Amino acid sequence: MTLNILDKSKWNRLIWGDNLLAMQALLANGYAGKIDLIYIDPPFNSSADYSLTVTIEGKQLEKQASVIERLAYTDTWEGGVDSYLDWMYPRLQLIKRLLSDKGSLFVHIGFNIAHYIRLMLDEVFGVSCFQNEIIWQRTDPHNDARSRFGNIHDVIFWYGKKEKPAYYPDVFRDRLSLSGLKEYSLLELENGEVVAYKGNENKKGRRFRLNDATWKGTNPNKKFSWRGAKPSNKREWMYDLQGMEKALESGELYLRNPLKGAARCKKHFLDENLGILLQDIWTDSGRMTGGSIYPTQKPEPLLEQIIRVASSESDLVADFFSGSGTTLAVAERLNRRWIGCNLDKVGIQVSRNRLVNQGANPFLLENIGNYQRHMIYLSGSKINEMQKIILKLYGAEPRSDRPDLGIQTHDDKDPELVYVGYPDRPVTAKKVIELAQDAQIIDGTGYKTLTVLAWDYDYNFSTELESRLKAQKEKLPVQINPLAIPPEIYNYLKKAKNEDELDGLRNKITFHEKPYLRVSNPEVTDAGDDKVVITIGIDRYVLMNFPIPENQQAELRKAIKDNFAALIDYWAIDWDYDGQTFKSTWQAIRGNGKQAKTVITTASSPELPAGKRTIALRLVDVFGNDASATVEVK
Repeated sequence: MTLNILDKSKWNRLIWGDNLLAMQALLANGYAGKIDLIYIDPPFNSSADYSLTVTIEGKQLEKQASVIERLAYTDTWEGGVDSYLDWMYPRLQLIKRLLSDKGSLFVHIGFNIAHYIRLMLDEVFGVSCFQNEIIWQRTDPHNDARSRFGNIHDVIFWYGKKEKPAYYPDVFRDRLSLSGLKEYSLLELENGEVVAYKGNENKKGRRFRLNDATWKGTNPNKKFSWRGAKPSNKREWMYDLQGMEKALESGELYLRNPLKGAARCKKHFLDENLGILLQDIWTDSGRMTGGSIYPTQKPEPLLEQIIRVASSESDLVADFFSGSGTTLAVAERLNRRWIGCNLDKVGIQVSRNRLVNQGANPFLLENIGNYQRHMIYLSGSKINEMQKIILKLYGAEPRSDRPDLGIQTHDDKDPELVYVGYPDRPVTAKKVIELAQDAQIIDGTGYKTLTVLAWDYDYNFSTELESRLKAQKEKLPVQINPLAIPPEIYNYLKKAKNEDELDGLRNKITFHEKPYLRVSNPEVTDAGDDKVVITIGIDRYVLMNFPIPENQQAELRKAIKDNFAALIDYWAIDWDYDGQTFKSTWQAIRGNGKQAKTVITTASSPELPAGKRTIALRLVDVFGNDASATVEVK
């Protein structure tokens, strides 16, 4: 189903796709000058491999990126700094066009590339639009800096669309360090009673600390003994004796022991502490922590600080390198509208789960801007040459009239038509249906089997294909066999110098089937008043290939042998599927990090009107694969 962007412009949007093309699509559909704050945390050109780790049954496994995701996960640029800057420049130009006149861009970047990015930002936005270079302390100090000073900071550049973007400095005037907050250790309850503050949120009141009730002075009327306490030399009480007693009685002063005076007895409430305005060195905005699904995941306090000082409620915030969705989660919590974009399918899944877990308002999950640059390993090869190579590796003979089609012949069964998807975009269900229709008439006699070899499939491929097949007026007489081009083919193709060297690879390459999902027969229970409760579950989920190193696969198979549910990251149910739009009305989420737990595999509906209905299930596993199924219930 294609979503009309103009009609959906007021929705929050999570976009799976290349951010360059996603931004172009947004500009083409009315978003020019509409985004009030953009935060980006692009790769740092660090030559680090950011493949993800997943934990299954206590086992830490390294998830290999799919072929299309490799450039999203792997922060490596073969052309060096020039290639990296060529990649960044057009994205910054589009960002400027998307920003509103009051809008701001915050670019979070590493020390090793920041000086280049600063010059590029000056060129795109103009030197006069530069606001600040912020130093963010990302880690605590460490003692392994033996050859040079320890590097514990990142750089964040702030530029405005105009010279004076929106700025709300007072929202963080009350920001105190953790040590400063601890000083406010007393709590004045609503009834006037004072207790020690121990973080017990069930008690309503005002936190305060005790400040000095004396100041410099030599007034003899204010230098006296008050309840056994005297000001030190060259200091005097705030009031005379009568004033001190009156201040104690009114609650301005507080003595832990009413009979014993003290110099530090003046109440200073936390909610009266204006603090100081934000400066450009941030040491108390959270730290990078281990255990995140992304090694570079940024803390929420950092994003909260940026969003609050540079936007107001209902403003539109965007992150076009959204990673695990921190910007989106914070923007949602702070009542901002948001757009997030990520090429990485697992990152999209993590972001979606994160938003759902925090009770986010409904948002669109879209595929905009399919990946449109050639894979690095193509080394200048034409796409049709790559398609011929894949066809031959599968055992099909490429056609002369169509570079994306081939014919595989068999001794014991009918030949099959084979299609190879383009390496710069996912295969869609719409494309597969069109191919299946063509397969009926190609070469006069047609073909009974269509095999699809895809570098990647559209995010909603399984559900969309099933919907389109059901919508056909007549059943298609062509069997559709969707297969995935395995990620490891990347390494083989890099090493093969010519076509002859590919012959020896045929027995090494396995084109994997999409995951297998088997759903239990629904159980219908009469709930009275013409209502029913339906119980349904997942009987089996089989993943045909594991995108992890070969030496970890045996361990994983052992871990899931009797517990296939350990593979499931998320599954959802639409109890009344209309055949077009999947509406999640029940869901189970595995969670991340220490909160991860195996999902349940059975669910029961609320009370539903009795009658015929279609139930749809949607599943996504920990590696980003998706599967779906529908069940008819009478």
